[in-house]
Amino acid sequence: MKNSKELIQNSLEKKTEWPKEYRKGQGHAKTMTIRTLKGTLPKRFQDKTFTNFGTDNNAEEFACCRKYSKDFMERLKDGKGLFITGKVGSGKTHLAAAIMDYIARILKNKKRMRLIFTTAVNLIAEIKYSFDSNDTEETVKRYEECDLLVIDDLGPERMTDWTNELFYKIIDSRYSNLRPMIITTNLTNKEIKGKLSERVVSRIYECCKGIQMKGNDYRSG
Repeated sequence: MKNSKELIQNSLEKKTEWPKEYRKGQGHAKTMTIRTLKGTLPKRFQDKTFTNFGTDNNAEEFACCRKYSKDFMERLKDGKGLFITGKVGSGKTHLAAAIMDYIARILKNKKRMRLIFTTAVNLIAEIKYSFDSNDTEETVKRYEECDLLVIDDLGPERMTDWTNELFYKIIDSRYSNLRPMIITTNLTNKEIKGKLSERVVSRIYECCKGIQMKGNDYRSG
């Protein structure tokens, strides 16, 4: 009969027999974490990745966004973001979603990280609706303190003094605390400066690298 030492040794030697199921469990847990991190992405953009992005017109811009994703742990330290501009349908939202997908996979072991994807219109609407439930402060704080904030399609919303002040508060908080953000817009440089307050524009330009997408609406082709 084998003694306890031999049994322990045998179990250690046979450890390759059980990790398969263990790895399956780990794989499932990581997949669920990735899904959670990407949870604010609209359903239409859940499957947008770098792999299925057409780079015909924007190979350099694609490479820049991919490098940003790969270096995201550094961006968490320096707070640098991206400001992606271009015409409707040039691939801005696809790239923003692809960045979020890539980063979610990098962070799959960090369950407490928070990534938020929203449109500028929805961000304003959510904060307005929060007035009724008296949780405006918490709602704004969520946008200020998440690890990555993606604001898609900045421009269609009607800008007022309150709206400009709201954007400044969120952007300035993220700027001051080195929290990265990605913003996409169809507006030209001139239109951006005419629509947003000088303080908002200054903060965006200072903490976000500009990326200009080329090409027309690929969806209409």
